[in-house]
Amino acid sequence: MAAILLAEDSPTHTALMRSLLSDDSHTVECVTNGREAIASMERTLPDLVVTDLRMPEVNGQELVQEIASRYPHIPSVVVTARGSENLAVDALALGAANFVPKNSLSKLLTYVVRQTLRLAEVDGIFHQFTGLLHRPEYSFTLTNHVAAIEPAVLYVVQSLAAAARMDATQRVRVGTALASAIFNSICYGNLQVTDEDTCVSRLLAGDASGAADLNSRAESPPYCDHKVQLRVSVADDDTRILVSHDGDGRMTRLTPAPGTPESFELEQCRGFMLMTSVMDDIIFHSDYSEVVMVKQHPQ
Repeated sequence: MAAILLAEDSPTHTALMRSLLSDDSHTVECVTNGREAIASMERTLPDLVVTDLRMPEVNGQELVQEIASRYPHIPSVVVTARGSENLAVDALALGAANFVPKNSLSKLLTYVVRQTLRLAEVDGIFHQFTGLLHRPEYSFTLTNHVAAIEPAVLYVVQSLAAAARMDATQRVRVGTALASAIFNSICYGNLQVTDEDTCVSRLLAGDASGAADLNSRAESPPYCDHKVQLRVSVADDDTRILVSHDGDGRMTRLTPAPGTPESFELEQCRGFMLMTSVMDDIIFHSDYSEVVMVKQHPQ
């Protein structure tokens, strides 16, 4: 499916990630540090880079920054171990598209890689329309079926590519943040999924029963009456994206505190961290049932 460059100095984690990615039909080249990764990219460009954060010579943060600077069309995903949460936040600020905790590799790695590759693919296709779309504004009303998330997010990425207000790295990152906001609005805002429910975990792990359970809930009262609103406005100075839901749940949660090790293991908290790390400003309204996300355009 894609050529992936994997930078990881732990033989155990390298073997696990290579196996997960290969089983998902990707070709994987493995290196043990950021310097080797940069040298590999100078020879052959991959479709995506997956990198550890703590590595000798050139670490994951430095690698992410180098990729964003030299190869903005190639997205990067970082993997985090307990104790390196702050490094993951820094890597997201430097240009990483997403992150996966090492203790969630089996559940999340292929899901995150697929999502990131899809965003990058669509961005690349519509890059040929750069500058042809002027100050677009549009809105969607979405049902609570998780299958509605990808088409909406891809449409936004397409319009950002055609409007040419940010580079490919930033467009993919905005797509990731938006997908998280809509996912949280559907699952935790409208469907009111709780920590005891396993449907989200099963969905992310590729278990079809997770999606089936979420769809069943979405079609049942009172959840079937709720909707998610998405509004996008691309101006000269910034892009503003509003996501809101009318269910009784919250889009995000405040405990455990964002950035703590415990928060990295909860999908609702992961979504909040992606939103805050990628966007330049986020403004919550209506008891966390509405968020305005702002991305400034480079001058």
